[in-house]
Amino acid sequence: MAALVVHASKDGESTRTLFTSPVLTVAKARGLFKAGWQVHVVDANGRVFDPDKFDHLLRFDPPKPAIKF
Repeated sequence: MAALVVHASKDGESTRTLFTSPVLTVAKARGLFKAGWQVHVVDANGRVFDPDKFDHLLRFDPPKPAIKF
């Protein structure tokens, strides 16, 4: 299980919540976003997912890291 962190901020308040379930992560992040919070999710590899990319967290085949030459 990989760690996912939901980062959210609103009206000078900020919060971070750790999850291991992609489904629960996306549900929490979407709920905060709909409530007017600015939200993004960071995965264990440091990739940042903004609200328009939350569906990527629910894919069975996670994105592979880029190959550097």
